[in-house]
Formats: sequence, structure tokens, C-alpha cells
Amino acid sequence: MARRSNRRGGGAGPLIGVAVLTALISVGATLVVTDQRNGGVAGIASDVAGTVGGVLMTPVRWGEGIASSVSAFFGGAALNHKLMEENRALLQWRDQAKAMAERLDAYEKLHGIKAEQLPQGLTGRLISESSGPFSKSGIVNLGAKAGVKVNWIVLNQNGLVGRVIAVGSDTSRVLFLADGDSRVPVMGEVTRARALVTGDKTSAPRLAHLNTPTLMRDGERVMTSGDDGIFPRGLAVGQAGIAPDKQWRVRLASNAAPIDFVRLIPPSNFPPPVDAVSAPALAPPPAGTAAVPSPQGGVLPLAPGAAGVPSAATPEAIRAAQDTRASSGATARPPQPRPVNFGATKSDSAAGEATGRPVGTPAGASPAPKSEAAAPATASPPSPPPATPPTSGAPKQ
Repeated sequence: MARRSNRRGGGAGPLIGVAVLTALISVGATLVVTDQRNGGVAGIASDVAGTVGGVLMTPVRWGEGIASSVSAFFGGAALNHKLMEENRALLQWRDQAKAMAERLDAYEKLHGIKAEQLPQGLTGRLISESSGPFSKSGIVNLGAKAGVKVNWIVLNQNGLVGRVIAVGSDTSRVLFLADGDSRVPVMGEVTRARALVTGDKTSAPRLAHLNTPTLMRDGERVMTSGDDGIFPRGLAVGQAGIAPDKQWRVRLASNAAPIDFVRLIPPSNFPPPVDAVSAPALAPPPAGTAAVPSPQGGVLPLAPGAAGVPSAATPEAIRAAQDTRASSGATARPPQPRPVNFGATKSDSAAGEATGRPVGTPAGASPAPKSEAAAPATASPPSPPPATPPTSGAPKQ
């Protein structure tokens, strides 16, 4: 009987194990299905892992903070010294800039130069345009309602972007410098070399019609010259350089950062003169002063009685004036001076007077014939003709 009871008690153990295993499998399957639907189990596990990881990482963070503090302590002296030098240099530049600004203001007031100051303008947001009539253009959210007009200048924080070519009620179209239809007159900041920034649908437009290519420097700053009367003078455009195609090109300054917000300013159009300026009226000369006759044609006469250049400079009038001048010069011909030999002595002079030869002529040489110009001024009266003898038939006187 005892053996039968033991067999019955020992047979219940495997059944309990199977039941526990089945229960665990059922609970696991239930948790998996629930986690796929709600993510509760994964969230709990993540929270537990985050808490444990935070506790374990706290000493690591403390170590990193201590290391950074030590490095900043030892490297702070060098950094502080560098910042102090930069601050000292900036202070010197500030003082020089103030002195130059004061000197420039004094020069402008002294010479009466009208300064070209940029207006404040308007600020808007620019977006690119992919389906417009131009390859390199954009749209800005400012239009006619805000006062924008055609040819307004578009700038960003780095330099010139382009100009407005079409205006709507609320938006405007901007033509970029890189577009094929863009032409902007520019000059070098140092060499003052003039050129045209010609867009060719690349990020570096070409410098066309460069008047002094030998003077332009690689890396020189390029700015607007204002020769067209639209773009103000002195706006930053970019830097000049020689491209791989052996042409001068400009690296645009506006492309240094993405173009987002821009500023629109009106162009510097110089208005043409409307009213004609007449010559100022001269006051009459005071009484008692002799009037000075004005010479013909604005040319002073060469001598008294000489003909001046006529006011109507025709070939016939000029020829007549030349003939008159030549004839007046022939009638008033000055006397020719008598040549003198400064090497003659007193004995030569006495001998010349005795022999009748000029002073300085050798003794064996025959005296030169006297010219008509050397004849005395007073001539003797002519001798009367000889009397003819009377004929035989006539009575004697």
C-alpha cells in the first residue's frame, strides 16, 4: 500500500512543471502581442536602461568636466593674451578710421563735393525662381505697393545681388549678376581698372572690356564704378581672378552665404538738366575809361598795320590776310647792318681808309665792289649833258 501511494505522489511533479512552463509561454506571448500594439514593455525597459545608464555615466561626466576645467585653466592665459592683442589692433584701426572720416568730411566741405549716401531702402525675403524667363533670377516679396520700381538695387549682407527688372503689386523679379543678360560696370579698388561684369550662367561672371588688364591684380576687390548712373559707386561685387580658361572672372561676394533676406535701394539716377542756363550779363565799363578794341579773330596783331586772322576762317580770307601781311612786311623792310670785322687793328683801319678797301681785307686782294645798299644816302646832282657844237649854217652865238 505504501508503494502505491508513493507512485501516485511522484507522478504529479511533471504535470506541475508542464503547467508552469505553459503559463510562462502564455504570459510571454501575451506580452509580445501587447508590446507590438502599445509598446509598453519596450518603454519600461527603455526607462530602466536610461536610469541605470544615467547613474553609471555620472562619474564619467564629472571626469570630463574636471578635464575641461584644467585645460581651460592652463590655456586661458594664451587665449587672453591673443584677444588683448586683437583688441589693441582694432582700437588703432578705429582711431585711424575716425581720423580719415573727419579729414574726408573736411575735404568734401572745402571742395563742395556732394556725398553719395545710400538710402535706407526696404528689406524683403528673396526666393529663387526656376520657371521664369531668365536662367538666374529670383522673386522678392516686395512690389509696387511697397514703393519698389524697376532698376532698384538688391543687396545682401555680403555685397551686390542684382537689380529689379519687373515689378508687380506685391512681388518683384530680380535679375542676378550671374545671368546671361546682366551687365554691371565695375572697377578695381586699388588699380581703378574699368570693366563690365558680364554674366554667363556660371557662379563666376566674366570681366569683359577690361581697359587695363596688365594693371589688374589677382585677388583685387572689385566694386561698382557707377558709370552707368544706375548702380551707386562703391558697392562690393567680389574678387577678381584668372580662371582656368585664362580669362578674368569675379568671385561674387554675395555667394559667400545663402541669399535669404535682401535690401532694396533706389538707383542713383542723375536727373538731366531741364532749364537752359544762359550766359551771365556783364556790367558795362565805368565812365571815363577808353574802350579797348578787340582784335580780329581773337589773335593779337604781330606789328602795327599787320593783318590779323579773320573771324570767318575761310581759305580765301586766310589767303588774303597772308598776302596783306607779306606786302606790309616788304614795304617796311629794316636796313641791313654793315658787317664788321672785329679782328682788325688800328693800322688796318688807316690802311683801309687810304687805299679804299674794306677793313680786314688783305693787301694783295682787290677790293670788293660796293653794293647798292652801301651807297651813301645823299647822291650828288647829275652833271648836265655836254653842249653840241653849232652847225656851219647857223649864226655864231
